[in-house]
Amino acid sequence: MKSTRFLMTFPVPEHRWSASSEATAATSFARWRIHVTGVVQGIGFRPFVYRIAQKHGLAGWVLNASDGVTLEVQGSNDQLARFWEEFLHHRPPGAVYETLEKTEIPPLALQEPAFQILPSREGGVRQPTIPPDLATCAECLAELRDPTDRRYRYPFINCTHCGPRWSIIEGVPYDRPLTSMKIFAMCRECEREYHNPADRRFHAQPVACPACGPHVELRSESGELLGERETAILLAAQAIRDGRILALKGLGGFQLICDAGSEVAVQTLRQRKRRPDKPFALMMTEDMLRQACEEPSEAVWRWLRSPAAPILLLRRRLPPHSHPGEQNTGDTRSAVSEEQSNQPAVNPAEDSRTENGAYAVANAVAPGNPYLGVMLPYTALHHLLMQAVGRPVVCTSGNLTEEPMAIANDEAFQRLGKIADVFLVHNRPIVRPVDDSVLAEGEAGDVFLIRRARGFAPRPIRLAAKGPVVLATGGHLKNVVGLALDDQAILSAHVGDLDNVLAWEAHRRAVEDLLRFFQAVPEVVACDLHPDYASTRVAEEFAQRLKAPLFRWQHHVVHFAACLAEWETPRSDPAFDGVLEEQPGSVGIEHRETEPLPLPLLGVIWDGTGYGIDGTVWGGEFFLYDGRSFRRVAHLRPFPLPGGEVVVRQPRRSLLGVLTACGLAERELEGPDGLLRSFFTQTEARILLRTVVRGLQCPWTSSVGRLFDAVAALLGLGARISFEGQAAMALQFAAEKAYFASVAMIRTDKPRMSPQAVGETPGSSSMLSVRPFTLTENMPIVLDWQPMIESLVAGVHEGVPRERLAFDFHRQLVHAVLAVAEYFKVQGLMCSGGCFHNQLLRRLLADASRARGMTAWFARRVPPGDGGLALGQIWLTRQVLRGNLTPGRGGVAENVNTQFNEKN
Repeated sequence: MKSTRFLMTFPVPEHRWSASSEATAATSFARWRIHVTGVVQGIGFRPFVYRIAQKHGLAGWVLNASDGVTLEVQGSNDQLARFWEEFLHHRPPGAVYETLEKTEIPPLALQEPAFQILPSREGGVRQPTIPPDLATCAECLAELRDPTDRRYRYPFINCTHCGPRWSIIEGVPYDRPLTSMKIFAMCRECEREYHNPADRRFHAQPVACPACGPHVELRSESGELLGERETAILLAAQAIRDGRILALKGLGGFQLICDAGSEVAVQTLRQRKRRPDKPFALMMTEDMLRQACEEPSEAVWRWLRSPAAPILLLRRRLPPHSHPGEQNTGDTRSAVSEEQSNQPAVNPAEDSRTENGAYAVANAVAPGNPYLGVMLPYTALHHLLMQAVGRPVVCTSGNLTEEPMAIANDEAFQRLGKIADVFLVHNRPIVRPVDDSVLAEGEAGDVFLIRRARGFAPRPIRLAAKGPVVLATGGHLKNVVGLALDDQAILSAHVGDLDNVLAWEAHRRAVEDLLRFFQAVPEVVACDLHPDYASTRVAEEFAQRLKAPLFRWQHHVVHFAACLAEWETPRSDPAFDGVLEEQPGSVGIEHRETEPLPLPLLGVIWDGTGYGIDGTVWGGEFFLYDGRSFRRVAHLRPFPLPGGEVVVRQPRRSLLGVLTACGLAERELEGPDGLLRSFFTQTEARILLRTVVRGLQCPWTSSVGRLFDAVAALLGLGARISFEGQAAMALQFAAEKAYFASVAMIRTDKPRMSPQAVGETPGSSSMLSVRPFTLTENMPIVLDWQPMIESLVAGVHEGVPRERLAFDFHRQLVHAVLAVAEYFKVQGLMCSGGCFHNQLLRRLLADASRARGMTAWFARRVPPGDGGLALGQIWLTRQVLRGNLTPGRGGVAENVNTQFNEKN
């Protein structure tokens, strides 16, 4: 059945009428009561209503409520019509209408006072009306740079259009006494602005100035005061230029900053932070970006300049004769010694520019990676610091690898004292950690989230229907927790991997914070099926405390469900797609029908690790969803993982497992040109082979992520790695070299703008150096990778370029997906899981699907990886409770819900 919604450039919300328009037309004066929910607090929404009501001569009032904003307006029909047009189509930047209810009520006496803003009202169901933290707006930047302005060079300048929100708020309604700014009494000037409805800072809760607001200090690692205010910023900038490491207290937590052009400074940060290879994010101005990176697409520019101001993955601009994408043939971990890393930088300014005067970025920033993670300055403090430093800087989370980000000054001195040389701190408390968000672009315009945090949290994801309050604790890696209220899913900011006690405590605090802030009492708790995940333990704890049912969901079904939750609601999201549109103008309402998703849908869920219900490790799964149930209809052929979890950091072991399973391990270990000879000693190899034969510490997996690792190791792109996904990334980068080279042969414009991978028909498997997967006829279908692996081994021995082999491996993965899709005669694919962070894989699959008349939907507004699991857990639980899902049907069956569901 088709559903009809009213949409515009920024989607117009549904609205309900309690009286007919004919009744309004028959009355000379009318009065409307309007209630709006969404992101309508903390962004100057009430002053906006006040101004347009005054402009059109209306009486009435507006106030903040716990669940949104309520207003009443009274005037002639013509006045109300003009007000309504402006109310819909000219709302403030950052405002998002989720629901809008307009009711006609009896008019009041004509002598009612002029339109006014009333005090905030408590009560009602708390909704996520608070905007995320917003980048400094153009008006505030102009004041920051104006020597005649009283906030000239003030690092905490803000207004209703920008500045801290989610990181400082303690409760709702969003008023100053419920923020961490309550400790700063406003001066007379700030108070005048705060109470003036015509001022841009009317009820801007973080409003401050040098006379009454927070200030910065520079301190040594021991806490000694080195400078204050302007002096502190200039000294911090000089420390960066001198090759030292700065810990900066930012918007949502501490950041570690150093000169991005200094190899020594970056390597020192890596050694101290214990992060050998994982790429660092960069902060730079637009001019610096144009010199360091290829010109971004228009969609990427819009995101970079948006109020969310996230990190975007951009292709590095290569200097002549430089090939940073090439990697070692064995071990991809850094080989910098501790002694070398601790050497002080010598004249770091000399290596901050290339010979042609462009700003240089050290190779150590993103070793072996053709992409740079780049963000523009997004706070006034960042702008002032970047102006003083005058070059790109590394700007990474303030933590030791695997630990949560520090947010308090004392905590930072204790935890970061052995990493940073100096600390630029301030005295505005941070209520909750909010890390930087990360996005990437697949095919042109396909911008998707990799990490959802600052600029997005706590904006809700709209669900298709209302339901009970559900708490979802997410997964173990890249953790995010979620809470379902009415028809909205509120996701926390990125928490991170739960691999230590500090991270576990941060996860528990994130759960408690959501429940406290929204004053929610979960009726149901949902978690991952894996019994040993920290998030599962926390879910069990809360379920027992609340005496609530606990639903445990299979990891890959949850990935599929998260994608369904994103795409089953209207396909346009004002908080996401709105960034790609021009500012809303006076445009008409577009009456548009949203087609339902075509059923059945094939879920293509590929990642590194997930708890399977058959005792194996899943990760290369195909599910068929018919609207009522999920059925596992295909999967990758399982192979052994010698040593268990250690394979995550040793792709050579995944390769050994794959070659053992297809009978090639002995030859490649003992032959004179054996591909495994450089990866293992004879003794080590024999021990590992025995573990495979005996099944000791050797689980079996159907994981595509581990297959990526095996192929990467086979092609000499990483036998050992220092972070999960590193080998798979190297394989993607090698494949992209062949991809872009092939596109360049058939097009003369920018290759990234072309979705075509090769000259032949999309989806064709002709002219490939790698043989395809074979599909079994039994159910579930098994995708046998052995012919593909055998041809890769032969290709390596024959000297076929590894870039071509890597590219053809990606293409054969796409052909395998299409073969399964055509077998089940589906029209739509849903693709999720960590493997779909791979921009090339998304691009190839989207293009090939279109060529076959199918649509491929990818996780986009939530990360494809485990950062989206909480949303999927919410969706599945709500579906079961409404009776819309039968978990006992088809393969995933008993173990997904019925057997593992605990009702306390």
